[in-house]
Amino acid sequence: MRGQASLAIILARLRRERRVALVAMAGCGLVAYFQRLNDEPARLAAALVFGALTAIVIALLQRGSGRFRELELTELTAPLYGRELARATAAVPCLLLTAAMFAYWTVASVYRTPSLSQVAVAAFSSYAAALVAMCATVRRGIPRTLYIVLACAVAGAAFAIAQNDSALALLFCTICGFTALRQYGEALARYDPV
Repeated sequence: MRGQASLAIILARLRRERRVALVAMAGCGLVAYFQRLNDEPARLAAALVFGALTAIVIALLQRGSGRFRELELTELTAPLYGRELARATAAVPCLLLTAAMFAYWTVASVYRTPSLSQVAVAAFSSYAAALVAMCATVRRGIPRTLYIVLACAVAGAAFAIAQNDSALALLFCTICGFTALRQYGEALARYDPV
């Protein structure tokens, strides 16, 4: 196994997502501008909510939306392992989300320097929400809805935990993200699009 296939998948999907990246960055920057006068908990809540929603939307667009039909068919017929394909397709929303969160915190830092713990909690919770939402892309009906609700709940739980202990919130998000990525890889290994 080499990283060439994963890199090819990531680059092909990123090329197709340029407009989504620009919209996400502009939206996050605008939210940061509107939050410039608020206190730290309100800014953290805005970063978590908007970051998680952006992550969920970007993740749901990756598979099963019809936008990447030819890429999906190519990826599923390629001799790749489910986990390898999961890592490659999950990296795309995380990379796009990184650009959006960078825009948010750049605009926010113009008005007030954010703490490193706020930036880390917002990023980790958004990554975890994206990875949980990726699990919804290979499911239909009630399980799909439950994964989307669970992705939203990750950000809310991270905010609640971060009010007491940022390190615990980071650990919670890491565990949620890792578990979701493993679930997504296992689901792709069994996934039959027909």
